[in-house]
Amino acid sequence: MLEALGWGLLAGSSFLIGGLIALRWNVGNSVFLGALTALGAGALLSAVSYKLIAEAGRMAGGSGYVGAGLLGGAVAAAVVTSGKLRGGRLSGPPRHDPSFWIVGLSVIAEAIIITGALLGSAGLSAAVLAAVFLCGFPESMADTGPLRSAGHTRAQIIGGWLSMMLLCGVATAAFTGLLTPAPAVLVAFVLAFAGGGILTYVIVHMIPEAIKDAGAVTGITAAVGFGLSFSLVEILGAH
Repeated sequence: MLEALGWGLLAGSSFLIGGLIALRWNVGNSVFLGALTALGAGALLSAVSYKLIAEAGRMAGGSGYVGAGLLGGAVAAAVVTSGKLRGGRLSGPPRHDPSFWIVGLSVIAEAIIITGALLGSAGLSAAVLAAVFLCGFPESMADTGPLRSAGHTRAQIIGGWLSMMLLCGVATAAFTGLLTPAPAVLVAFVLAFAGGGILTYVIVHMIPEAIKDAGAVTGITAAVGFGLSFSLVEILGAH
């Protein structure tokens, strides 16, 4: 569990680093930020496809738990992202109200990605770690400005991103401890649930935000992020 805590803290540190960068330099809505968001989205899609869901499928053994987990995670993420809990509609445009509570849900899902890799047959690879790490930068950089505009102080924002880093570490350690003795089909369901949530979050939140800032460059950088993550899996394997 200590190893899992360390990997989670390392991956989650990108939220703190991105927030500090946004506080030091006003990045705003820029092509660079959009491209960085798309890069992280592509890397996450690759990690979910080739590590999380693939590992869940191996554990489930065709029992249907992967499909159920994917659907459940997608519905849960859609409800949160659309603001349905606050009166929104699933078919309506996603609400982007920066809050550490919403970010925390994505942090937990990303912690499950790391957990899935740690519990998998190949172990944690550089690709998985890089994908989660890359996702934190644009998310914290994009949300820091609106958080300042909403009245949060500099100290509160730094404390919030530090909390996200700690949450990633603690969640990774907790899920590793809880799922290590669990039946394989239950682990598969949890991994697939996180995968469905992340896929929905990437499609309805990250990609639209990237397109708004970077336009067609979004597709190029998303492909680069996907290819980079996949290449790390292929080249480095479990090392």
